[in-house]
Amino acid sequence: MFRFFRQIRQSLLSQNKVSRYLLYALGEIILVVIGILLALQVNNWNETQNLRQVEFKLLQELKTDLEETRADLWSDKIKADEELRHTDSLYQKIITNRLNNTPMPISISALFLYQRSALYPKKSAYKSLQAYGINTISNDSLRKNITDFFELHLVRVNDLEKIIKEINEKDYAPYLERVSKPTTTCLECTSLADLFASRSRMSSNLFRIEIPEDQLLHLLKKKYMAYSSLRRLYDTTEVKIERLIEIIDAESKMKP
Repeated sequence: MFRFFRQIRQSLLSQNKVSRYLLYALGEIILVVIGILLALQVNNWNETQNLRQVEFKLLQELKTDLEETRADLWSDKIKADEELRHTDSLYQKIITNRLNNTPMPISISALFLYQRSALYPKKSAYKSLQAYGINTISNDSLRKNITDFFELHLVRVNDLEKIIKEINEKDYAPYLERVSKPTTTCLECTSLADLFASRSRMSSNLFRIEIPEDQLLHLLKKKYMAYSSLRRLYDTTEVKIERLIEIIDAESKMKP
């Protein structure tokens, strides 16, 4: 091909046809430029396809992480519901006894102090996405939803869970140590291994409070309000996860 063009140039020069030669040279330059542009276009297309492949892979990993986070969330919602019921039950018992003018001791399960719901979201795919660059996600709406979920919403969930943890550690634990008498309903348990062998055994470990004080009512209300807020936040988290999975599924149908 190049030899053919060279022969044409030499022929035009030997015939002293300068104008035709210049016209030919211009045409050759245009062909070279077109060739370069086509090569760049092909290269850009290949890069775009590679990026789409990476994006698709990351989205599938992210979907898996979200599904695992959702499974953990379901168990946390159950725990939160249990804590709300337990807290309300204790409050009602104290108030009812007071209204009936029959103050009675109450027993609080050790699980009430040591058990709490805590969401552990899986973030491996999101960290990979950060390493590649968040702009790897081509869908603007999906990119914003992903960022908001991990950088804003999950932070709010974690902050509220920390507040509940502090309520248990800084409020309930000192109070129960001060006013309660440890006891158990597992009379056949002769060792700590027996006593803590199962969840049901753990719940038989009790803090017995002879005279419930107003401070306990205040702590119960404080814990109930915190768990109520957390429970609503869990519901919102589930909705956001479902929405993200839907968008990812729709985006994945456009696989290159």
